[in-house]
Amino acid sequence: MPHRAVAIANEFLGMPGATETLTQMQIQKLVYFAHGWNLVINGNRLLIDPIEAWTYGPVVRDLYDHTKFFGKSPIGRLITPGDSEPARVFAHFAEGKSPPYEASLTVRERQVIGHVWNRYGKLDAIRLSQLTHQPGTPWFDTFTKKGRDAVITDDLIRPHYMQLAQRANAAV
Repeated sequence: MPHRAVAIANEFLGMPGATETLTQMQIQKLVYFAHGWNLVINGNRLLIDPIEAWTYGPVVRDLYDHTKFFGKSPIGRLITPGDSEPARVFAHFAEGKSPPYEASLTVRERQVIGHVWNRYGKLDAIRLSQLTHQPGTPWFDTFTKKGRDAVITDDLIRPHYMQLAQRANAAV
């Protein structure tokens, strides 16, 4: 069953040292990578949210609305409903009053998130963005053919990550 991107982001923010280092741009890319790898490894969507082609790479708008207030600083804690743009605008939630988002992940989904963390978790936001901007990536194809904010479809994401998996297996 697919999960909200904010809940998957919290899986990464729960990794040792992540709250001190991960920015909203890094979180966006890690969540996107986890979705792509899950499509190939587990054969299904990890995210319920659409992924859009923004200028700096793949973005889940709901996750952006929950993290944009952190700017370029590390997020510093798990994401809660109080971090959403409407909650901040209308002050329905005070920081720390609402529990963090959680995902009920399968063991295999947790393994994918662990794989993504181990492979990409130490890369800075610029390097992660560069990985998504290479010609032939789902972001590149969507952004150049359909324009900014267009949805990056699983029909583009799945074969891209299948190619990455095949290259990794060939290198072993």
